[in-house]
Amino acid sequence: MKRFEGIFAVMLTLYDDYGNIDREAMREMTDYLVDSGVHGLVVLGSNGENPYLTHHHQKDAIDTVVNACEGRVPVIVGVNKRGTEPAIDMSTYAEEAGADGILLALHRFYNLDEDAVFDFYQQVCGSVGLPVLFYNFPSNTGLSLPPESIARVATIENLVGAKETIFDVDEVRRLVEATEDDFCVFTGMTFNLVETMAVGACGAICPLPNFIPRVTVDLYEACKAGDGGRVDELQKAVYALAPLLASTPTPHAMQKEALRLLGHPVKPHVKGPLPRLTSEQAKLVRETLENAGLL
Repeated sequence: MKRFEGIFAVMLTLYDDYGNIDREAMREMTDYLVDSGVHGLVVLGSNGENPYLTHHHQKDAIDTVVNACEGRVPVIVGVNKRGTEPAIDMSTYAEEAGADGILLALHRFYNLDEDAVFDFYQQVCGSVGLPVLFYNFPSNTGLSLPPESIARVATIENLVGAKETIFDVDEVRRLVEATEDDFCVFTGMTFNLVETMAVGACGAICPLPNFIPRVTVDLYEACKAGDGGRVDELQKAVYALAPLLASTPTPHAMQKEALRLLGHPVKPHVKGPLPRLTSEQAKLVRETLENAGLL
């Protein structure tokens, strides 16, 4: 089964003025990210507003990115459904569309025990031939499993890795130690890439490469090479963009405004109930990019 590693950019889902997928803008971002050296793309991740898109728009986004990428790097599709059958439906669509993997999240609406979670992943994984990543994002999904429980899910044949969007580096270490060597554990944020790679993570699946793809790739390579001086230098560039991700729990419109200011054909539209861009946020975005030397 295919193993993933490196820097995967979690793409923003872009819309035109009518609320449809802006295919031209999505294709431009796909080319930009691939040409900048990222190791893979994620479409319909949490950064891509997945839970708030209709099935039609989700499928349109998948088709647009897969076709634009043309196999140059792996394209992983985020599947974020509250039921097993809807998750199977979207996973099989992604496979038929030509995606290279699935990032599978499970939102907890009812109280689910570990056996129910395992059964969900087993059924969805069994419905596709693609490699699947477990998406551990407890602050947003409400589903919190210890590393040892995720390691049990990792025994499913094509469950090949996990994205850990958590701050606890020790928890990442425990998952690395509890799984086989070919199981790929990603951090879900570039801000702790150095610390998580030091305990065995194989890269990051994160939003930051949308703005500084080459910097994040260089940071990953510096971590692999053990180049401490280069790591320190690149970390400063990463931390300078923290307001684009950390100033609000829902920074989607801010991130799109950042892309617009950086010269991409992007409009800061988001899907409700996500909040629209405010004038204060627009000012913060510009100041952040200026302070980082990007404008």
